[in-house]
Amino acid sequence: MVTDDSHRESPARLTVICPGCQAELVVDPASGTVLWHQPVPPPAPPSLDDLVKHSETKRQEVAERFERERRALNDRGRVLDEKVKEALKRVDPSAPPPIRPIDLD
Repeated sequence: MVTDDSHRESPARLTVICPGCQAELVVDPASGTVLWHQPVPPPAPPSLDDLVKHSETKRQEVAERFERERRALNDRGRVLDEKVKEALKRVDPSAPPPIRPIDLD
C-alpha cells in the first residue's frame, strides 16, 4: 500500500539562539538547515559625553603609567649601583682573575 505524504504538515520549526553572535535562528529539524537568521541589532553608538569621559579616563591611565615608568627609570641607576656594590662585596680579592677568551689566542 502506498501512502500519500503530501497532506502531512511539516514538523515544527526550532528557534535557536546562536552562542557565537546571539542571533535568532529558525531551523528545520528534518533537514537541519537554517530557514531564517535574525541578527541582533547593533548597539546604539555612544554619546559624545561618554566618548569624552572615556578619553579622559584613558588619558589619566596613560599619564599614571608614564609617571610610574619614569620613577622606575630614575631608580634604575640606583638599583644597578646597589647590585654592583653587593657583587663587589662577594668577590674574593685573593682569587685569580678569570681567563678571558681573547687571552687564549
